[in-house]
Amino acid sequence: MRPLLRAARALLVLAALAAGAARAGDLDVTPVNVELSGGARTALMSLRNRGGAPARYQIRAFRWAQKPDGAMDLSPTRELAVFPPLLELGAGEARSLRIGTDAAPAATERTWRIFIEELPQAETAEDAARVKVLTRVGVPVFLAPAARVEHGELAFLGRDGTHVRFALRNPGTVRLRPSAVTLALVAADGARVLERSLEAWYVLAGGERVYEVAVPPEACARAASVVVSAALARGAIEARAPGACRDP
Repeated sequence: MRPLLRAARALLVLAALAAGAARAGDLDVTPVNVELSGGARTALMSLRNRGGAPARYQIRAFRWAQKPDGAMDLSPTRELAVFPPLLELGAGEARSLRIGTDAAPAATERTWRIFIEELPQAETAEDAARVKVLTRVGVPVFLAPAARVEHGELAFLGRDGTHVRFALRNPGTVRLRPSAVTLALVAADGARVLERSLEAWYVLAGGERVYEVAVPPEACARAASVVVSAALARGAIEARAPGACRDP
């Protein structure tokens, strides 16, 4: 196992350089996503303290689900192991975290988040007993499913004349990460009388993100239909409904 982990360390450091880094305060974290699979259930993450003084960090793992509004639903988990869970980095020092799981791939992608939290330097016994987080970096961790299916759907949920509600649903087995989600009110001649860019973030496998968008009466009066779209990695998807701001 040790030779395998040493080889994995070298490969993951190279991959991390291509994957980009997250920064909070003086801490650099690489990579910004951790991808696990049935054949590779361990990975390495690099932490670098770019500050001019030593810093202490604690690392915690959580199971990651989502609420309909996109908010993270986190709960502590032992499915994901992180070592070391507590470390100190000197000024300019870098170290690796080992991340791994014994969980088997499921029908849908398993999702966790680890949080790297900077702690204040303890000056007294009382300080050491008090936990105060200075900065916090969250990194998603994914375990690939048994079969990869990428699929997204858009569905209207209701239109009452002042708001349009719709959902971006993920009936696939892996996460969606739209680069853009938009709503437009369209006139009979095809002109767009209103266009709104909405928050685009993860929609986890089997989940949905519900949007509720306020629409001004003057734009509704000019519109003949409403169009919602999402730009996904495999192409854009769209849903269109007549009647613009009201259900037929």
